Amino acid sequence: MANNKITLYPSNWLYNAGVVGLLRILEFAGKNNTFQFNNDGSVEIERKVLEESYKLLVQYHKKELNEEFKIYGKNKRYPNYIQKNQEDFFKEEYIKKLSSVEPRINNKSCNWCCGHFLPQKVLDDLQSKFLTNVSYKKNKDSFIKFISQREVFQGIHIKELGGAITEMPNSFWNFKTSTPLCHLCSYLVIFHHLSFYKDVFINTSLFYLTWDLNKFIEKFFIKDEQYNIKKLFATSLLQWIVKRRALLGTWTMMNIEMIVKRRVRINNKLENIIDYYDLPYHITRILIDYEIANLIDRIGEIKIFNLLLDGKFSELEKANYFILRTLLKIKNKERISENDPVKKYISESKMDINNLYKISLLLSELYTRIMKILKTEVGYG
Repeated sequence: MANNKITLYPSNWLYNAGVVGLLRILEFAGKNNTFQFNNDGSVEIERKVLEESYKLLVQYHKKELNEEFKIYGKNKRYPNYIQKNQEDFFKEEYIKKLSSVEPRINNKSCNWCCGHFLPQKVLDDLQSKFLTNVSYKKNKDSFIKFISQREVFQGIHIKELGGAITEMPNSFWNFKTSTPLCHLCSYLVIFHHLSFYKDVFINTSLFYLTWDLNKFIEKFFIKDEQYNIKKLFATSLLQWIVKRRALLGTWTMMNIEMIVKRRVRINNKLENIIDYYDLPYHITRILIDYEIANLIDRIGEIKIFNLLLDGKFSELEKANYFILRTLLKIKNKERISENDPVKKYISESKMDINNLYKISLLLSELYTRIMKILKTEVGYG
């Protein structure tokens, strides 16, 4: 780790979303040169950007989301993360010191990363400023409580998953009453909501992949807001493979998941819940093959794509039969009826002879490639 940079490695989805959220505001501020993705999945961030990150977070909310960002009092994201009378201290003193965090100090631990804590000398300096400022309670215990709240995962970080600091177990980390966090991780959490687009976030074991996939998912939402979760997830992965011409390793593909925030009615009250979704192993293995991804992209037929997502591989042969039959009908100038079986596989707008001929050729190649992978690598069939 370079002295002027901090290297962050992927961890759980909440931490990863926090890191990606921070990168999002750096991109928003035109500071793409302050972070760099590494081939091992980590990301390096210049320490100095942490000093202005909170200010950028507030600006992002105002300009991009048209709302005021708060982490004190009752607010929709991080209620009572700090107290109102601690706001100036948090912004002007605490945040600016985060650039000096060091790993593995003071015998403290973090369950999310190697542990990036403020050194004791820095904490002593912060305590002095906390106690001498007239807007804070001039009480050492108040400062200790402030720091302690940064070091334990709880409801102030994410109310849907975190419990109280001393009472209820949280549902994010094995239902333990306390999960240790470092000062940096505790801070990064307040960026996690920026990683969700339409309450959806794709999490992976590589930061550059997580960053890219969530960029793709935004494009598909904008194009078609009726996408279901499975289709959205698979399409993002498919397009990443096509655009990046990359084949992911088996271990990596087994660690791709989608996190979805939903509001449901429980006991006549709307509650926020978090769902987790991943694609079956054999479906993912097929989609991450570049040749298959390229064939699907060239076919460009959503009904064929849906067959793959549903694991109906044998129907590809049936689809090709009806396409060939339709080509013959068109050649003989026969009418294609409204209930012709081909329409189960091909959209009306793509029912022309040239497109059908192209799809037929590609389908044969697609089916052969899929069955080879399923039999030799997945043990299917």
